[in-house]
This record gives sequence, structure tokens and C-alpha cells, in this order.
Amino acid sequence: MKPLKTRTSPQLLFAALLLAGSALAQAQNIKPGLWEIKMNPQLSPERQAAMAQAQQQLAQMPAEQRKMMEEMMAKAGVNANLATGAMTLKVCITAEQAALNQLPVSSQGNCKHQLERKGAQILNRFSCSEPELSGEGTTTLSSPEAYSSSMSTVSRAGGKTETMSVQSQGRWLSGDCGGIAPMKTSK
Repeated sequence: MKPLKTRTSPQLLFAALLLAGSALAQAQNIKPGLWEIKMNPQLSPERQAAMAQAQQQLAQMPAEQRKMMEEMMAKAGVNANLATGAMTLKVCITAEQAALNQLPVSSQGNCKHQLERKGAQILNRFSCSEPELSGEGTTTLSSPEAYSSSMSTVSRAGGKTETMSVQSQGRWLSGDCGGIAPMKTSK
């Protein structure tokens, strides 16, 4: 069976989706523990076609291989709908991260953030070099246990530029992260 392929790097999509929740831990008094982040990207027609192809390839995998992939993603706290690009992540924020108001992000990439707090809103501008990605977003905190976010990104890969917008919602689930390892924090 051939590996899943897309026309642009899946790391770009994953990085963009992780950044959708980028201001989560910048809020004061957020709760440490297990957070669920639901992200709904608006995909380009090219990305939609690539996701449909990946979904088809996944469906054609032997049941045992597909189950192994799904279990591996679940262990990492990832649940993805390849048809729509929607993704649900479970992210562990340690007490130390919550106290320092540091951002849990993927360890991939070299990103710089500019954050500005205006009441319950956090404005975030970012640029990353690995993968090449930039954008801005606004996160609105409704409580120490919930937020909503809107973000737009521009990525460059293989000589192509792609724009994407992502709407996300975050909610605190539990003080216990279970088997989800804490993500590394931004520098």
C-alpha cells in the first residue's frame, strides 16, 4: 500500500491548526490540565481534493493497518476528518505552563509570536520558517475553561502559496491529562 500523499505538506496544515489555538495559554488564569481544541479550516479546492484522496487511500488500507494508524493518532490526542479537514486535538497544559502563561505548540518549526492582550481578546501575529507559514488571529476568552478563535494563515511550500482560515473552540476537559503528554512551550 502506498503512503498517504498530499500536494502540499501535511505539516503545514498541522502547524496551521495548532496555531489556531495559539493564544490559549496566553490568557491569565487558564486552567491546567486536558484541553480539547476543535478546529474547522476553510480549505482551498486543491487541499480539499488532496484530503479526499487521503481519505480514499485510508479507506482502502487493510483494517489492521487502518486501526493501527487511528490508534496512533488517538494516543497523540488527534482526531481528524479527512473529508472536511476538521480536527480535534487534545492538548495537555501543565500547571507550570498555565502559571507562566506559555503557549503549547508543536516542537516542529521555528515560530515567532507577537501577542497583544485587549481585555478578553488576545491578538496574535506569527511567522514560522519551518514550515514557512505566517498569519494572524484573534482569541476571545469566555472563561478560564473556554475560548473561541479565528485565524488566517499564508503558507508557502513547493513554490506555491496557500491561504487558509481556521475557526476553533477550546474547552477544558479535566485536571488530569491521562495519557496525553504535555506539548513543548514556545520560546
